[in-house]
Amino acid sequence: MNRLILPGTTLDPRSYTDPALYEREVERIFRREWIAVARADQLAAPGDYVAFDLCGEPLVAVRGDDGVLRVLSRVCRHRWMPVVEAGCGSRRSFQCPYHLWTYALDGHLVGAPDMQRTPGFDRAKCALPALPVEVWQGFVFTSLDPHAAPLAPRLEALARAIAPWDAASLRTLDPILYEHPWNWKVLVDNFIESYHHQGPHRDTLQPLVPASGTWAEDADGPYILLHNPTADGGAMHAVLAPRPGLDAKQRSEFLVVAVFPHLLFALQPDCMFWYRMEPVAVDRFRLAIHPCVPLDAASDPAQSAALDTLRAIVDAIHRQDIAACDGVQQGLRARLAAPGPLSHLEKPIAQLARWWRERMHEER
Repeated sequence: MNRLILPGTTLDPRSYTDPALYEREVERIFRREWIAVARADQLAAPGDYVAFDLCGEPLVAVRGDDGVLRVLSRVCRHRWMPVVEAGCGSRRSFQCPYHLWTYALDGHLVGAPDMQRTPGFDRAKCALPALPVEVWQGFVFTSLDPHAAPLAPRLEALARAIAPWDAASLRTLDPILYEHPWNWKVLVDNFIESYHHQGPHRDTLQPLVPASGTWAEDADGPYILLHNPTADGGAMHAVLAPRPGLDAKQRSEFLVVAVFPHLLFALQPDCMFWYRMEPVAVDRFRLAIHPCVPLDAASDPAQSAALDTLRAIVDAIHRQDIAACDGVQQGLRARLAAPGPLSHLEKPIAQLARWWRERMHEER
């Protein structure tokens, strides 16, 4: 167990409120780093897709007929109409509704009505552009930087630490959707520290996992691993059956994990909650909280009540966080707001702040 304290304070409040700094984040972080956009089980069969926006780029993650996962532009190569709207589903091809240009699941153009008289027209040159893809622990990542360094080697220690929870085998359920008027880092800061259990969660999490007992590991990569042990070392309350393969210690805590910039998930003995963030402005982002559960629970109708309970629990806890984050965002706008000192229980915030400063000031 490592309880070393990183020196430092919070970031300057301007880091959360300045539109110019947000645009710098977009260019230096969101357009350069790996971003988790889906889970592999959401794209299990050929034709399964998840369509989304990333930094204003309309994209779609899709499983091809060859079994390969790809992330493609969803902007038609003819006159820029999206070939599929944001959302998820399954289809055999992507067809632009404007002029019916049709693309195969690997992005190449297979149909373009009435283009035979166009001199020099070459279907092979009109494929949907593809972005790099990595799959780690069941999460599908992409990057707008075609030269982004591979992610998995930087997460090897984290992968070893969370291996007993077997996150890749979990099935992703429909999300609970929110839209929040905060800077994206307000939620990340809140998610990666348990110091606030004694405040907003004093009647929910604090009695089970007291703030004073939580601790974060030293990280050797772009991630946070926060341990939340139970008050008496007993087993965590589980709605579903605990995962096989977990020892007594692992059944007595839940793990909070962040992969920078904003992949957030919590591993519990019986399930996982994945917070998928989509920043859209300096003070606004969309959030989808996906419960992820073992296959037998996801496919068993008898477990529907238990799954509803899981949703209700995470929604209730997040609503407590909403009140706190609303207050933080309001305070950040104050002219007298200034950087504040961090508790030893907020080491993850210092880790994130150090990573953020490095990315915002590095030259490439």
